[in-house]
Amino acid sequence: MRKLTLTSLTAISLLLLNGCNPAAMVTHQLDPNLPKLNNVKAVTSNTSVAFEWQPVAAKQLDGINIYRTTSNAYVNSPQKELIKVGAVNSPFASHYVDTGLAQNSAYTYTFTTVKGGFESAHGQVINVKTKPPFDPITFFQGFQKAPNTIKLIWRPHTNKMVKMYKVEKSINGEKWKWIASVENRMMSEYIDTYVAPGFNYTYRIIAVGFDDSISRPSKVISIHAR
Repeated sequence: MRKLTLTSLTAISLLLLNGCNPAAMVTHQLDPNLPKLNNVKAVTSNTSVAFEWQPVAAKQLDGINIYRTTSNAYVNSPQKELIKVGAVNSPFASHYVDTGLAQNSAYTYTFTTVKGGFESAHGQVINVKTKPPFDPITFFQGFQKAPNTIKLIWRPHTNKMVKMYKVEKSINGEKWKWIASVENRMMSEYIDTYVAPGFNYTYRIIAVGFDDSISRPSKVISIHAR
């Protein structure tokens, strides 16, 4: 197992978790006599990881601190720098969810117990990987309807967790640009009126889930405007 370094347990202050918890910003000094948190289970999704553990059987603890690496950080390094991302402020709590993660990305987590201004050495180390982008839409077509208009249609995604679609566009082979959001999974068309004859327009569709996960891009459609 790779060696983990708690980046200055007395000086960690970077909070990355959405929904900032002021307690997560508190710094602590290391107390190796405090009990460690072990027996932690993890369940991953596209953009989050849920943890469950057995509460530590020790009296007068204040709670748990949660640390992790940044996305895919130091994967080939003998050390992984850990940053504090959250805190659980009850010794009786046994669940925590870390959100806003990148898809298809590796993270390493560890935990400490807290009492007063002190915390334990890190406990169980867990390596996880979030799920990859889900399947793309299966049907996508485009038609030029007028000199300045291209209509795109697609089949609604079968995944009921889809909340919207991103329409991306490239002009004459340039970089992809996000040009529109189409709300609602069942809405399945977009009309682009920023079209000029003589240019080549390429489009693709990406579905977006309620948890901000994304699908793989659709097939690409290219239309030379006339």
